[in-house]
Order: sequence, then structure tokens, then C-alpha cells
Amino acid sequence: RHRLLNPNCPFVLNPSPSGNVPIMTIVPSSSCLDYKNEAVRLATYENWPKPDIVTPEDLARAGFYSLKDGDNTKCAFCKGIVRCWEPTDIPDVEHKRHFPQCPFVITVINHRLSGSVSSEPSRSTHESQSRHNIINNVVDGDLDELGIRKHNGPKRPEFGTMEARIRSFSSWSPNLIQTPDLLAQAGFYYEGMGDQVRCFHCDGG
Repeated sequence: RHRLLNPNCPFVLNPSPSGNVPIMTIVPSSSCLDYKNEAVRLATYENWPKPDIVTPEDLARAGFYSLKDGDNTKCAFCKGIVRCWEPTDIPDVEHKRHFPQCPFVITVINHRLSGSVSSEPSRSTHESQSRHNIINNVVDGDLDELGIRKHNGPKRPEFGTMEARIRSFSSWSPNLIQTPDLLAQAGFYYEGMGDQVRCFHCDGG
């Protein structure tokens, strides 16, 4: 049915590179994870110590994944590290401030901030550097080698894993013909009403 209703959905055409993260029986080491995938980055924020200061969703969207060491975060593209997050911090803005040459900043964040950067308060370089303890690594390779693709990420990356999609079916009626396992495997998550489901990648339902 997914293929019939949304034949051009990237998940339908090719599930592997579409942002879907399948169930794994063995937890891979961090060196094997593709942190250029937003859903993978978001999954690293389990037990994040500062959810009230800066949200995992905003950090993952800005290209950062958690290093599981306090509030240390690392960019998947330029390898820059930011820590000591404060309530006034906006991940996109901090990423651009400290690593303006990061390819993710150049190709994604700059476009996202183009209408709002002018309203952001400025900070001195000394204040920002001393507070965040920034580590900037040199970026090697072109954008293709870095795995950057514009506008091809999933619409709902929080449902990028089979586990997350299956969890969304907690209130799914057992009287319905379709099973949560089959629907989740097809890329669908449950909206919580009737039999309404949507694809995590194209948002079709």
C-alpha cells in the first residue's frame, strides 16, 4: 500500500540510504555509526543531561551528536566540538559562530538561518571561546565525500528506527488487520488515531 500511495517516496524506492535505521541484534560501535544521518545523531542523546537547556532534537538537527561525556557534542561533518551549553544557546547559531567553514553550516544551516541571523545578539569571540572550549578540526574532502545531500532527509527523523516506529503503535488496536511490525517495517509510524499511519521519510499516509 505504501508503494501504491507514495511510489516516489525515497524509502519505497530504496530503504537503505533513506534514513531508515533497521533493528540491529548487535549494538554497533560508535565508529561504525553514520553520524551524518540525523536519526542516528538523535539516538545518541539518550540520558542527555541538559534537556531543559538545549534539546536533543535541536542539537541533532544542527549536525551535532552526543559524545556521552557531560554535555560535549561533536559535529558529524567538521568534527568541531562544543560543550558547556547554556539556556540562551541556539545550536544552529553556535555551530555557525564557531565553525563557519563547516560544510554542513555552509550548505544547510546558513540557508536555515538566513531570515533570522540578524536578530541574534552578538557575543565577543573571547567570551564565546572561553565558555564553550571549542575544538575545531580541519575538514578534508569535498561535500560528496562528506555525505552531504540537501533536502533528502526524512521528514520525521525521530521515527528513523524500527524501534521508534514500533513504539508509536502502543495504542494500536489488536482488532486491525495490519500488525505494528509489518507497518513499521514498511516505514510507517502510528499517529495515535484510528488506523492513521504515516511514512517517517516522506510523511505520506
